[in-house]
Amino acid sequence: MLREELLKKIKKIAFILETLFPYPHRPNRTPVEQVVFTILSQNTTDKNAERCLKNLKEVTGNDLLKIPQLSERELLPAIRPCGMFSQKLSALTSVMKDWPILEERLRELPPHEGIKLLTSYPFIGSKTARVVLTFAFGKNTFPVDTHCFRVLKRLGVFPEGWSREKISEFMERYFTATFNRKFHYNLIRLGRSICKARKPKCTECPLREMCKTWRQK
Repeated sequence: MLREELLKKIKKIAFILETLFPYPHRPNRTPVEQVVFTILSQNTTDKNAERCLKNLKEVTGNDLLKIPQLSERELLPAIRPCGMFSQKLSALTSVMKDWPILEERLRELPPHEGIKLLTSYPFIGSKTARVVLTFAFGKNTFPVDTHCFRVLKRLGVFPEGWSREKISEFMERYFTATFNRKFHYNLIRLGRSICKARKPKCTECPLREMCKTWRQK
């Protein structure tokens, strides 16, 4: 697919999704809350992550920077509902230990350097780094989570074989931070409500006429 055709298709999909989801996602979190929430949300639901974030606020006296000062015995029960709690505790402790300086650096660094810095911490991948950078700092990143990747693949937007990283880099090159942030979250909304992993509601999907998977049925 030619680049111009690909860009046109992405813009059309984004427009339809904005019509379906007219209210943009605006997380009301501070940067430190966003990074903690994003780590907690790995491989679990936002509901579980919100619950664990609330637990951590309670156990730290609403000061998440105190996480490294607390013991595993105090912290693990707070984050256990999110699963993968040992890995997440390691990531949270490492990031919170450096957060005051890390936050300042992430504000100043260009996105690709911010990704490199965040992924130097344990159990933080490029998707998590991109979520933190766009939602906490307004950087131009395009995270590709499970929902995004599934929807994009079913629609046949990008060429077969493109990795999540390549998709992210393409979007970051050709679209703005605002566009990418909206498009990312609207793909998630579609993936959760209609284009589900199991039993997708294809007949309810406003993108079905553009969908490669639908046309092959």
